Amino acid sequence: MEPHNDDASGTRPALLATLVEALAPDGLEVVVAPRGLDVPVRTLAVHEPDATPQAADLWLLPGRRTDERGLAAVLEEAVGAGAVAVVVRARPGRDGALSRSAQQAGVAVLALAADREWAETIGRLRAVLASAAAPPPAPGSVLGRQPALTALANGLAELVHGSAMIFTPAQRLLAASRLTAADDDVRRGAVLEQAGPAEYRRRLAAAGFYRRLWSDEGVVEADAVPELGARRRLAIAIRAGDENLGSIWVAEGDGPLAPEAAALLREAAGVAAHRLLGLDTEDLARRRLAEELLGRLLLGEADPATVAGHLGTEPDAPAVVAVVEPVDTGDTGDTALLHRVREESLRLLAGHRRHAVATVGPRRVVLVLLEVRSEAAARRDLATLAQAVGAAVGVRLRVGVGVGAAHLGEVAASRREAELVVRALARRGVDGSAGPDEVWASACLLALADAARGDPRWHGGPLAALRTHDARRGTDYVASLAAFLAAFGDVTAAARDLGVHANTLRYRLSRLPELVGLDLADPDERLAAAVALLVSAPGLGASDE
Repeated sequence: MEPHNDDASGTRPALLATLVEALAPDGLEVVVAPRGLDVPVRTLAVHEPDATPQAADLWLLPGRRTDERGLAAVLEEAVGAGAVAVVVRARPGRDGALSRSAQQAGVAVLALAADREWAETIGRLRAVLASAAAPPPAPGSVLGRQPALTALANGLAELVHGSAMIFTPAQRLLAASRLTAADDDVRRGAVLEQAGPAEYRRRLAAAGFYRRLWSDEGVVEADAVPELGARRRLAIAIRAGDENLGSIWVAEGDGPLAPEAAALLREAAGVAAHRLLGLDTEDLARRRLAEELLGRLLLGEADPATVAGHLGTEPDAPAVVAVVEPVDTGDTGDTALLHRVREESLRLLAGHRRHAVATVGPRRVVLVLLEVRSEAAARRDLATLAQAVGAAVGVRLRVGVGVGAAHLGEVAASRREAELVVRALARRGVDGSAGPDEVWASACLLALADAARGDPRWHGGPLAALRTHDARRGTDYVASLAAFLAAFGDVTAAARDLGVHANTLRYRLSRLPELVGLDLADPDERLAAAVALLVSAPGLGASDE
């Protein structure tokens, strides 16, 4: 992710997408985002009932009336105060009203889960905004390159010539450098108990250590306590704005800490804040680059070996491609909904699958399951996924699975097959999960229509002449022909579908040779007419290419 540029106010904005990514595990989700998620957010305001509107990019509405009647007025008020997004309490069955009002106002709506606390969410959002405004770790920093909290602790311990531990505000252990023979007894106890030893914590509290630590005095020193087996320590709070996220500590080993230990501790606190908020710029950049590379690979425009190296797998590792499409989202799709589907899909797959990556197209999400055990196992996972994600997001899904367990060099072809399956499911008017073999006939017809669509012969001939006649005379010959062919020549059934008398339909069909030269007694002409109708039929679903 490219760094945000400072604006005239001197602050660096977070993107709305970054806020959503950071707080999605805490019950925040996107309902609708008319302008997308790549909009800057610098400030937030909490608006209670009857409060004077305050200018801010992000409005939180913990007590405001947001039913269908009051929502439009609230959103209009928010937009008037410069808001680009609002956060409301999620309520089942209300997304339709929210979406309509938000689309009209041009403002994003985020929903907080019913079981989550507003105070905690407000603190987290403020912390994310503050952390985004702070400079990220320096590009050359050894600590800034560590991919996880444990790696950060190990890197810091090596640099300060001691040990390192990272705690929550309640002194539960989050990460620690590896144990060595030089560690003191308190450090060993903290690692074993996964918390700071109680007696040592009481000693520090009595000496005012925690008051100084949480009051943001910077690096705080704790003297050695020989009777408890504790050597000298340095600690610093991990902060983002006014929010305390935890603390990071370094302790002496056999010798004193390095002279630059305090400076290294301050740097590590900034890195840890980004990790704890899920905002690490390198991690976000890595994820977005993976999505971009995957998107190019799915279009056949990237080198499989390069993509495999970035994803940490082998080019010939078996992969299964699935295309996920929400039902009834229209021709243009819903970007916010697609992102919710992607995030929920990855979350559900993470529990039992080592590799799953996804990219979002205009109307569909493409999932690639890497290093699959078997095609059958992957298809079972995806069938379960269609139900679980649909229930979590509140929308029915169609999931098309590509043919076979392809390797990375074949995922573009597998993606096209999976997309064809989704379109076939849509043609049949059903949702759920399917593979090519389960929708063979519909998929074949769609593939035939795709191939024929670019050939002008299918757009001329008798069918084009019949459409022209209908348009000029107000007749229904094309619809009559389509119904007859769909009913396999059963005039009675076709007439019933059309709502006309069977003799009326027979009369229309008898006039086709005279009007446009179409002889339905000829099997070739019947088949060609059926294909021509298919090629020109609306609602077949289009490719995302």
